[in-house]
Amino acid sequence: MARRHAAKGHSMSCKSPLVFAVVAAVTFAQEPPAAPPCADARPASRPADATLRAALDVEDALVAVADGVMPSVVTVRAYLRGAAPELTAPANENEELRGWGGSNFNDDYPGYRLANAASGIIVSPSGDVLTCLHFLQKKDGTFVDLVDVELQDRSRVLVEVLGAEPTVNLAVLRARVFPAGRDAPLPAARFGDSDALRRGQFALAAGDPVGPEKFFGVGTFVARPTRDCYQELLSSFFISCAMTAPPQAYGGPLLNLRGEVVGMLSPRAPAPGGESLEPRYGVEFALPSKILAGLYRNLSVAQSVRSPWLGFSVMSRAEIAAVRGPEAFNAMDKPRHGILIENVFTPSPAAAAGVKPDDFLVAFDGAAVQTPVDFQKYLYLAGVGRKVTLEIYRAGASRTVEIVVDVRPPEARPR
Repeated sequence: MARRHAAKGHSMSCKSPLVFAVVAAVTFAQEPPAAPPCADARPASRPADATLRAALDVEDALVAVADGVMPSVVTVRAYLRGAAPELTAPANENEELRGWGGSNFNDDYPGYRLANAASGIIVSPSGDVLTCLHFLQKKDGTFVDLVDVELQDRSRVLVEVLGAEPTVNLAVLRARVFPAGRDAPLPAARFGDSDALRRGQFALAAGDPVGPEKFFGVGTFVARPTRDCYQELLSSFFISCAMTAPPQAYGGPLLNLRGEVVGMLSPRAPAPGGESLEPRYGVEFALPSKILAGLYRNLSVAQSVRSPWLGFSVMSRAEIAAVRGPEAFNAMDKPRHGILIENVFTPSPAAAAGVKPDDFLVAFDGAAVQTPVDFQKYLYLAGVGRKVTLEIYRAGASRTVEIVVDVRPPEARPR
């Protein structure tokens, strides 16, 4: 019953859990809910007041999400070999690397010093983990020398960076050395549908900073992504929610009330070395699960750590209608399927091949392109350095162009 009511959503401040309890109690008092499955765990003398019962049902739902997701949340530690103090700057100006307490030296890895720490999400029973890339980089953008994750039982697993997408600050880690006596499977989190989010729904976030501390925050969703393509308008690509999370919770999951991962907490303006260049005003951002799931699959196959780039941004047909209006969309000359090439960077491989804004991308190496996610999938699977064939529609006719996939240059950072 708590799920059915919570799905209605309410826009409110997330500063205090008491606010949620009060608002939930007032809202849900109109219809007393049935006893939840875990009612037998409560005292037998539970008050009969319907308002309090409804508030406790909401509380039970939040507790269930926290209990369900925390086994899938890990601490991610990044180490430098023989690191000098000047190379291990704080993760941000207000917090030391050691987290909320303890030392940044570790006897488990002689000769290594803790450089950064973040949270991560287990996404496969074999031990694949998603996290933020910038925590795993030195200030010059190269990778740190050693990475491990700490599971909820405090055991440690050495991992390698299997793949990364620098443009969206995502890294895929794969477990390589498990603690003695541990067997897979690990508890993998479940992906939900980020496209189904509505303003005012509960936004729940989890993290596991260094040490015994845990993070579980409650807020509300403010806005879902308006674009699926991050080639240019990166600011339109994030989920936003009203809450404040500690920096070491970045890389942790953003969840709906069903306990499904609908995003990954991430700063919008990260810098190599664990810093974030964007002020925080009680609003956190997250990479949407639709993109996370797709990039995880693609990077697991491609095992690339560079951003493949052709030099154009794209829009889905739904996005065209939303941005330009239904009448303009209906009046467009367009193929039966395909996505719009919205903008072309100059210089770029696409510009050199004659691709222009308002062309439609119909196929990628012979595979039909229906959505921006299709385009991103084929781009990663092709990989940097490969020559690809694009079918382009313009002015009522289709033609093919050959382009070599390049690495996204620093000057082509998305806005």
